[in-house]
Amino acid sequence: MKLIIALVTVIFSFSVNAKTIEKIALGSCLHQDRSQPIWEAILYEKSDIFIFMGDNVYGDDKKTGKLEKLKKTYDLQKNRIPFNELRETNEITAIWDDHDYGINDGGASFPYKEDAEKLFFDFWEIPKGHEQRSHPGLYFEIKRELENGTLQIIFLDTRYFKSDFIPTDQKDAPLKERYINDFDPSKTILGKKQWKWFSEKLKEKVDVKIIVSSIQIIAEGHGYEKWGLLPLEKERFYDLIDNNSSNNIIIISGDRHAGGIYKDTTKAGLNIYELTSSSLNLPVGGWIGLEESNEEPGPKRIGALYLMENYGLIEFNSNNKVFLSLKDITGKTVNKIEFNY
Repeated sequence: MKLIIALVTVIFSFSVNAKTIEKIALGSCLHQDRSQPIWEAILYEKSDIFIFMGDNVYGDDKKTGKLEKLKKTYDLQKNRIPFNELRETNEITAIWDDHDYGINDGGASFPYKEDAEKLFFDFWEIPKGHEQRSHPGLYFEIKRELENGTLQIIFLDTRYFKSDFIPTDQKDAPLKERYINDFDPSKTILGKKQWKWFSEKLKEKVDVKIIVSSIQIIAEGHGYEKWGLLPLEKERFYDLIDNNSSNNIIIISGDRHAGGIYKDTTKAGLNIYELTSSSLNLPVGGWIGLEESNEEPGPKRIGALYLMENYGLIEFNSNNKVFLSLKDITGKTVNKIEFNY
């Protein structure tokens, strides 16, 4: 967009940024009760946009399912994320995942989802008239300018409309740790209206498309939450890209408490890249004492899973190159790929 209307907020920046976007930082899974030293490295990046990809607080209440705990965790987190420093260079955007939705692995059946949505609006200070407030669910898009073209970022809501996954019959067994695949054609991740909206957004002519999905899309080497648990929905996603876009696609995701980079190809030959960044301060490596692992099958993964604190980086240069990086708590690059757009 070239016409700029600034809406001033305390936390969430909604102005269409006049500067050329060169660097996007991103992360997920940020527990309000743990220290957050990773912000030092992130602030040093001086990125142009920061994307909170979900589990921005851990407020789900396993006992009651109500939202009293979620309210308290938002209050704590507001004083722990360095918003003032982050806003010095960054436009801040956010989507939710299950733990800031209000229930672990939750979806459309969650009875308090409308209340959780209001808490999200309050915390991120979403102004009246913003696209996220125009319909049920938090999906929205932004467009920004690159040095050589236009960037579109499409934020999908993978919670509000999501059908329940089938629980595993063998907990922690490889490839079926929590859930098993479900080919029921009535099941959905995005819901009818969001699918229609997504299709229309994919048709728009831009130079770079980034799709934000709180749960992984490409990865198939595990039985935790992912699009592949509903194979028909994942196939629909790929087919939609082939039918409505001429771009290679960048996906960013979180949720896993581990980071990785993935690549897949559609039937029509379009490349899809996925950068999974998780966790900012609650990594699985902290539980098992391991930094990297190749144990999880990853036929589409590039390199090992990184199991310690991490954040993601997307960079664009004047030669139409994109760099996807995964960085550790000190800002050191632990995985990186590049390609042309």
